[in-house]
Amino acid sequence: MKPLSAIWTFLNTERSLGEKPAPARPPRVRRRRKQRGIALITVLIAISITLVMTNQFGTTTNIDMFAAANYRDQMRSHFLARSAQNLAELVIRLQQRIDNIKQLRGTVQITDFADQIMLAFCGSPEEVQAAVGFSPSAVKGLGADIGTCGVVGQITTEDDKINVNCANGNAATAATLKSALDALVFFNAYDPVFEDADAEGYRRDRTTQVASIIDYIDSDSTRVRERGTTEDYGYESLRDPYKPKNNYIDTVGEIKLARGVDDRFWTLFGSAFTVYGSCKTNISALSNSQLIAAILYLSAKNQNDPVLQDPKKLFALAALVARAKQFGMQFTTLDDFIDFVKDPNASVGALAGQQTMQGSAANNAVSQGGLAGTENLKLELDKAKLSQMATAGPRRTYRVQAWGEIERKQQNADGSPVFPAIRSTITGIWDTKVVIQNVRKPPAPKGAWVFLRED
Repeated sequence: MKPLSAIWTFLNTERSLGEKPAPARPPRVRRRRKQRGIALITVLIAISITLVMTNQFGTTTNIDMFAAANYRDQMRSHFLARSAQNLAELVIRLQQRIDNIKQLRGTVQITDFADQIMLAFCGSPEEVQAAVGFSPSAVKGLGADIGTCGVVGQITTEDDKINVNCANGNAATAATLKSALDALVFFNAYDPVFEDADAEGYRRDRTTQVASIIDYIDSDSTRVRERGTTEDYGYESLRDPYKPKNNYIDTVGEIKLARGVDDRFWTLFGSAFTVYGSCKTNISALSNSQLIAAILYLSAKNQNDPVLQDPKKLFALAALVARAKQFGMQFTTLDDFIDFVKDPNASVGALAGQQTMQGSAANNAVSQGGLAGTENLKLELDKAKLSQMATAGPRRTYRVQAWGEIERKQQNADGSPVFPAIRSTITGIWDTKVVIQNVRKPPAPKGAWVFLRED
């Protein structure tokens, strides 16, 4: 401490240039001189503390301002998505009215153009101008005042899938479901999925895999309703043990809990399953080639038909059925479907001679060679077999993805946004056969949202 004390004394001793050190002053004078500058230091410390507090206050204020703006924009995007959902419901109910008109049933499907229809009500001023031909400022109710909204693509349907909840139906329904699942996984091209163990080391063949899906959902404890059998799939012995649902499942993703349904199986067949709608597949909305091939295989009159014996021909015919709408074909009845599969070229050729919108589509398909090389793709179907697993007519269920989007105001020097837009998406399933319970003003019209999820 002595060296430090000496340095301190040296620095505080008054000196003048070229002169001897000033004589020592009395202690009282020295004490006063040691206190010089304390006010300046105090002020500097106070200013520093004030600057820190001010900076912190400004940062906190900016954070609160951005958070409030985000919450505001999230709320706006949510209600824009709700508005799009309500508009989608209006389009669906209008489609139901059209389906009640026999002359228009199956030929006019406005839900396929819902995204274009909503531009007039949810689009920006430029989109509204392009959609209806005049500015939203000229007519009230057009366009969105703040942000934009709409639906993702078309309003699709769940009617073109297999409803696995039908495992809890009667014996005939359960048997039909089992046949549909057996046919779906039947083809030899899927052998690698069943030859190797799943991700948990579980080995199963096609029969066991179909049984595990059905037994996970059905309410009994017997294996596929066979007397004298038990369900034993080892759920309790897994690393994370659980029990089968043995009841209706709420979402299609729950099928992944059934033993053997791994990522490979789900990638191949997951798009063919649903938990909504009827137990029969609506051929008017079919688009999945795998499911179409399964239906053709189960409902064929002759199981030894050359088309059934050659998987390439069968899937080529299934792909042709999936593209039937492009040719102007509308399957309003089972007979329409049977006639088309019996001779696709003849059906499209007959339609091409008609002076209708569908005839124009068929004529374009023929002139552009859309049916080239499909002359031998013919198959006779048994209507009784087909009617057990399929139906025709208006759609029962609709899948809607409604969204609302808000652009944020912060921009860079070049005009590009600093932050991405805030978007809310509501995914919903509308069932035209469900009646809302506890309505405010009965009687309530048929139709309700049976599933809603916001992202």
